[in-house]
Amino acid sequence: MAAFFNSPKEKFLIVDVNPSGASALFLNFDERRELVFEKITENIDLKKFLVAQAGSIFQKSWEGNYFFNSRRRLMILADARLATTIPVPLDFRRDAALENDLITLSEVEDLFDRAIAKIFAKCRIEASRRLGTSDIDTVLVNQRVDWMAIDNRAISDPAGHSGRKISFVIELTFAKRELSETLTPFFNAPGEFFFAEAPRVRLAALAHVRPMPLCVIMARDESKSSLFVLEEAEKGCPVVYHETFPWDSRASVRSVATDFGVSLAAAEELYDMYVRGEVSGTAKKHLDGLTAPSTERFLQTLDKANIHGFTYLDAPQDLPLAMPCRRRRAMIENVPVAELLKKFGFSIDGKAKISSRAAFRYLVPFFELYFENKQSGLNELLRRKLHWLG
Repeated sequence: MAAFFNSPKEKFLIVDVNPSGASALFLNFDERRELVFEKITENIDLKKFLVAQAGSIFQKSWEGNYFFNSRRRLMILADARLATTIPVPLDFRRDAALENDLITLSEVEDLFDRAIAKIFAKCRIEASRRLGTSDIDTVLVNQRVDWMAIDNRAISDPAGHSGRKISFVIELTFAKRELSETLTPFFNAPGEFFFAEAPRVRLAALAHVRPMPLCVIMARDESKSSLFVLEEAEKGCPVVYHETFPWDSRASVRSVATDFGVSLAAAEELYDMYVRGEVSGTAKKHLDGLTAPSTERFLQTLDKANIHGFTYLDAPQDLPLAMPCRRRRAMIENVPVAELLKKFGFSIDGKAKISSRAAFRYLVPFFELYFENKQSGLNELLRRKLHWLG
């Protein structure tokens, strides 16, 4: 019993960053794997917030070097407007005289370095285009192997195997310079630091409980929403496609604010009550008329995008649609939090209160990052190598 009460907790700080600001979830769990949501902090200044939290993330050793301790691990989820990931499939052929020799880690590193030298310039140009910035302000912040095979047989680690052809799918993650420089102390510190493009890691987690293709619609104001689709692609390795989704997620709230003559904050509260079914029949009928144009535009845009498969909406407010909602070949549903918890072996503290929106924002990517990094020694080595050289 004493051992249980003295068992250390695993603590995390999960930060969701977008161009207008950031928010953070303080999370922990112990050996029972019961998740405890300590608090969510909204509308933070990322740089000032990380400086304030640095003591709980890393501390100085007696030798003057920074290291991560067990108190709290940092996960940064970056909006696709701030970071982007480019996957590239590559094949390498070993000399015929070596095909029966065991592949070593140093050989894998050498192949990886050759691949990066070959693809880096073109990938940075593409990343700059996606992020809407210059090449000089587009910084490589992570490199990892997403899929490996020897002679077309998929493997988790080529070291110790023999064969003629070594295949990789390499993922390069780029970020805008301002974000990269804010995170430099964490990239350069030894130990675990998790960084990911938010839509990609959410889709990767959902793929554990739903078949592909999978879609996430990231809602934005002023018809600048985005659609991300996870599909099987070359070599059987999943690839994320990014398209525009011209729909303004805030149109309904603005219509409510204009019609009732109230602030946007008050309109949001009224809209949320309407979606939850907490308004009178007369008010519902009136709000149906105000919100119908935006909801219909969403469904029409969904049809034009020719989406099929399970689809998830990441928006400030829910749509006034009964879930799950089938639309042609698309199935729009709420995030299957219970299934994800079961899949990854967690439970939630019975006293915890977290909305489905917050679960999608923080919890879904947490599952993927936590387990993916636990299983990827090679990628951790490559991440450290990148930032040591930087």
